[in-house]
Amino acid sequence: MRARIRLTLALLATLALAACSSTGTVEPPSQASVNTGRYQTSDLYGLWYFNAAQGTSQVLALLLLRADGSATDFLIVSDEHGMQKIVQQSTWSYDAGRNAFEQRISEVSVHNGPAAASVTHPREVVRASVEWVKLDDKVMGIRFTRQDGEVTSYLKGSAAMLEKLKQIK
Repeated sequence: MRARIRLTLALLATLALAACSSTGTVEPPSQASVNTGRYQTSDLYGLWYFNAAQGTSQVLALLLLRADGSATDFLIVSDEHGMQKIVQQSTWSYDAGRNAFEQRISEVSVHNGPAAASVTHPREVVRASVEWVKLDDKVMGIRFTRQDGEVTSYLKGSAAMLEKLKQIK
């Protein structure tokens, strides 16, 4: 199970690098900035996303952080061989004083095409620091840096995207 998720994440990382280097959508460093200032827990609420495509492969990652402390991660990978969807349920907290984000994963379901989902309960804890990515003074994204150095970045989702996600669930 972990090997499949790691393979999917490796594909995601490869596609992310390809998307950033080939699409021209990333702002030059002179226009975009990273802010490691203090945040409030409420600053993290909402939908965060990442998408990339290369050839016939597409990846969509969504992170929904709710005010009640629950979270859902979606990772959807599709290519000419089909689609795989990984849905992760967790709880989360944020300590603004230490800039410490913690996510406690309680359930992971893996869907391969139309087959029934494979569900596991890993009880894994992920800890990370948080950085805003801003353009002018507007938050455009967020970057989580895990204790092991792994970095995951998301763009800020809109209210319309969040409403659409609620309809799909």
